[in-house]
Parts: sequence; structure tokens; C-alpha cells
Amino acid sequence: MTVAQQNTASLTIDTDNSLHINQVLWLPVQLLQRLWWHTKGYGIIFSIMFLTLMSLIFVSLHWSSRKLAMVPTQSEELDLESSK
Repeated sequence: MTVAQQNTASLTIDTDNSLHINQVLWLPVQLLQRLWWHTKGYGIIFSIMFLTLMSLIFVSLHWSSRKLAMVPTQSEELDLESSK
């Protein structure tokens, strides 16, 4: 009878240990799932911010190139003088 009680006790300890081992093994999977969920949410925000930044850079380059490339014509010079 004492042998049966010892085996039963060892089985419950093994079950508790296996549950703990399963939790330890599932921890990286749970962390990856959580990281993937946050990546989807923040990825959209960062992509919108990136597109906005690229648009602003493009517009500023476009405006500055137009100012540099603008050559005043004779009619524009006359208009500037007549407005004074």
C-alpha cells in the first residue's frame, strides 16, 4: 500500500511539472503573438507617418526647385515695376 501511495504522489508531481514545462514552452509563442498584434497596429500608424513625411519632403523640394528654376520674363519685370 505504501508503494501505491508513493507512485500516486510522484504522478501528481510529474503532472504539475509538465504543466509548468508547458507554460514555459508556450511563453515564447504567446510573446510572438502579442508582438505580431502590436506590430499590425503600430505598422499602420508608422506607415502613415512615413508617407506624410515623404509627401512633405517632396512638396518642399518641388517648391524650392520651382523658385530656383524661375526665370523672370520681361512682362514680369514690368509688372513688378508698375506695382511700386
